Amino acid sequence: MGPNSDIYFIFLLFYIIGSLPFALIVHNLLSTNDPRELGSKNPGATNMYRVAGPLAGVLTFTGDFLKGFIPIYILVDFEPTILYLAAFFILAGHMFSIFNRFSGGKGVATSFGFLLAINLKLGLIVMLMWVLVFALKRISGLSAIISFILLPFIALFIINNGEFLMLSILHTGVILINHRNNIKELLQS
Repeated sequence: MGPNSDIYFIFLLFYIIGSLPFALIVHNLLSTNDPRELGSKNPGATNMYRVAGPLAGVLTFTGDFLKGFIPIYILVDFEPTILYLAAFFILAGHMFSIFNRFSGGKGVATSFGFLLAINLKLGLIVMLMWVLVFALKRISGLSAIISFILLPFIALFIINNGEFLMLSILHTGVILINHRNNIKELLQS
């Protein structure tokens, strides 16, 4: 295997890791309500919390977070831009899981994991923004929307790299598209 085939293997592996549907794993392990049938019908940590309780929500968040964090942290010696690009394959797997008919979660917990692995300050600040908005408004979707709208500005300040900035803008776009229903609800309220 040459260097190019190695990177393709890593991207494929990251997609498969990202595809692990922790909401469904937790649902099966704890015999909870199926998050795809209740609440927002989204297999993510927030909906698992709503439909199956705090333990299910925390376990789902932890699994989704770690599948973003661990693979990127293992490769931490690579340049941040390369890590970010690789992390998009984890995110793609999370949102289009091969284990869940190519559907999945909105990507917030997984994004927190890989952002923290790419750059500790960047990840902590984005997560802190989410926590601050949630503490004020108690709306998970709004917290995600605002923290990821701020992501490119935080990335520019901390990383200050044009390619990394473009990836952060793309990342924000992906998260906002996944939260389009939340955005509509917030605009109508």
